[in-house]
Amino acid sequence: MIKELMNIRIQPFDHQYLTSLLNGYRYPRNKIAKMIASGEIVQLKRGLYVLGEKYQKNYIPELAANLLYGPSYISTDYALRYYSMIPERVFSFTSVTTSRKKIYHTPVGSFFYQQLKPEYYNTGYVFRSADNLQYLIATAEKALCDKLYFLKSQEGIEALEQLLYEDLRIEPETIKSLRKTYVKEFAKRGGNKNINLLYELVREKI
Repeated sequence: MIKELMNIRIQPFDHQYLTSLLNGYRYPRNKIAKMIASGEIVQLKRGLYVLGEKYQKNYIPELAANLLYGPSYISTDYALRYYSMIPERVFSFTSVTTSRKKIYHTPVGSFFYQQLKPEYYNTGYVFRSADNLQYLIATAEKALCDKLYFLKSQEGIEALEQLLYEDLRIEPETIKSLRKTYVKEFAKRGGNKNINLLYELVREKI
């Protein structure tokens, strides 16, 4: 099987693709169980896999996050770090979804999903590419708005600034660089006090 697995170029891969590689085996399900036990493949969830470390092939965690649970796109902490908006490293893969809140703890990392209402969810994300594969991630503005969506409502602009600059450690220049029209749209769709305050702040700073 090593040769067949070495030829896998897209990760993660699903059960149907894996069984197609095992069509010469009488009991492919048993073979898959042995491959998981030996570490040849890693099961992210039932029916979704990546190659084990021995194959030295990197997988795309952002794509894995999209495929593990959906509909979803990368956002909040992971996306904020992706855009260098926050200084701290982020060790979990954070996403938003219209489905229920979900957490997956896998051998290759933890994946967190938070729920947004559909009319707010359905805007503000883009495709990014890695190894000729595409995944969905929030824009910088939407990542911040999504983060604020889940935090305690602030009482005013000054409280929001303290949250942004001291708690989240976002630079004031980063807030100034946000695209006002994007934040305005998210405030309109989100119906969220924090996002409305962010739009007020952005209007003042630009």
